[in-house]
Amino acid sequence: MSNPPPSLFSDYQVLTPGGFLALLDAAADGIVIINHKGQVLNFNQAAERLFGYQAQEVLNQNVKLLMPNPYKEEHDGYLSHYMESGEPRVIGIGRRVEARRKDGTVFPIELSVGEYLEGQFRYFVGIIRDLTHRDGVETALRQSEERLREREQALDVTLRNAPIGIMTLDLGGNILSTNDAACTLTGYTEEELLHASCSKLLDPDGIALTEKHRQEMLAGEGDGFAQNCHFMHKEGESVYAVLHCALVPGPDHKPDRFVVQLVDQTEKIKAERDAGDARERLAHVDRISTMGEMATGIAHELNQPLTAISSYVQACIRRLESDNLETDKLRDLLTKITEQSLRASTIIQRIRSLTQSHERFRERIDARRLVADTMILARADTNSRGILLEVSDSGRPCEIIADGVQIQQVILNLIRNAIDATEASDAGSPRIIIKTAVSPAGDFVEISVRDFGVGVPVAIRDRLFEPFVTHKKSGTGMGLSISRSIVDAHGGDIWSENFEDGTKFSFILPIAVGAR
Repeated sequence: MSNPPPSLFSDYQVLTPGGFLALLDAAADGIVIINHKGQVLNFNQAAERLFGYQAQEVLNQNVKLLMPNPYKEEHDGYLSHYMESGEPRVIGIGRRVEARRKDGTVFPIELSVGEYLEGQFRYFVGIIRDLTHRDGVETALRQSEERLREREQALDVTLRNAPIGIMTLDLGGNILSTNDAACTLTGYTEEELLHASCSKLLDPDGIALTEKHRQEMLAGEGDGFAQNCHFMHKEGESVYAVLHCALVPGPDHKPDRFVVQLVDQTEKIKAERDAGDARERLAHVDRISTMGEMATGIAHELNQPLTAISSYVQACIRRLESDNLETDKLRDLLTKITEQSLRASTIIQRIRSLTQSHERFRERIDARRLVADTMILARADTNSRGILLEVSDSGRPCEIIADGVQIQQVILNLIRNAIDATEASDAGSPRIIIKTAVSPAGDFVEISVRDFGVGVPVAIRDRLFEPFVTHKKSGTGMGLSISRSIVDAHGGDIWSENFEDGTKFSFILPIAVGAR
């Protein structure tokens, strides 16, 4: 490498020419020193790495060797113009241009040019920084931002056109954004929903429950919940939906907003209600039919207390006519009249509760009580037929949440089938066993009806609970089908077991929470 003119170092007393060159070679950026003719006087090691030339290949060469077109063609003109007019075209800091390596590749650089005047000589120092990596990073960042923006746009389009209602809420429960499905579901426009409180869409119970969940999430007790909700459409129609809510953290990992999904369940709820109404109507018809089949037995059972009442009243009249007013005797007769009238009244009440059409209503009730109430009517039928009813239970509480009338209907249907099977057999001591038990885990109550009759024909055992399947000459084939639908609607299960000497029908229902 040739040394610069000695005049460059005439003012330096401490830094030697060798030290100056070492300092240039230590620089991280490429440094090129040229004279007023554009000839390269110094080419540091960073410049060698940058351009791929050794210093010996470049020294005393025109610096345009390092330039691609159009810079290469224009450089000498720029330099001559500056030397003649003093008007700079290149000198300055941080100019972005392109450079050319020895292998011909062109790459972006940041060029800063400084000038040094020594007598009549002018020297120019170019500091060159490779921008390839920075451009790559900037390009990657720009592409990443573009992809993110495209994804956000695609996500926005997806959410806006999603088939379920989606909204975002601030931490106070006010609506920040909403999609088209949410607007359709509620009947409100986007403008009407924005900044409104989410409570605008819920009934009082839903508001209270949602607020409870919201406070729990903000307190760090979970990051989401789901609940059934009901609200009024803007036009006044009821809307049923499942509300899913999730808490979304911000960049600082602190709660930022809520995302809410509303899944419309209105048609499903209406369909279930329609099916329930149809099931209740069918069950009502079946109960009327069952009462018709039991009419003889019930009439016989009612005739007994009525006959007894008549006899006791006549006895009272005779005593009154004979002036034989024995108070204790009269009180005893009147007590018996009361007992018999209550007996008849109870039977009539059971008949009315089973035959009247009623709204579906579930309550907390002991399964043993349902069985006992059903036995009042069942015994009215079995007594007249000479069939013994044996009833047993485990003695453990077995409360369920149920429509009592419907569950009694299931029990009565099973007993009626057992009566028919028993009458068709030649059993010497006809009997039916009704048993109530709680499962070992305490989560279900099982009610079973065991007969010792003719059993179920093999041909229909697998289809026993299907509609219109029966082996009885006068049967409709709907009793067991209706019973299954009632048990299913209560979250239970029903099945049958066959024995050599009869059949046992059983069904289970979930024990009510807190009753275990």
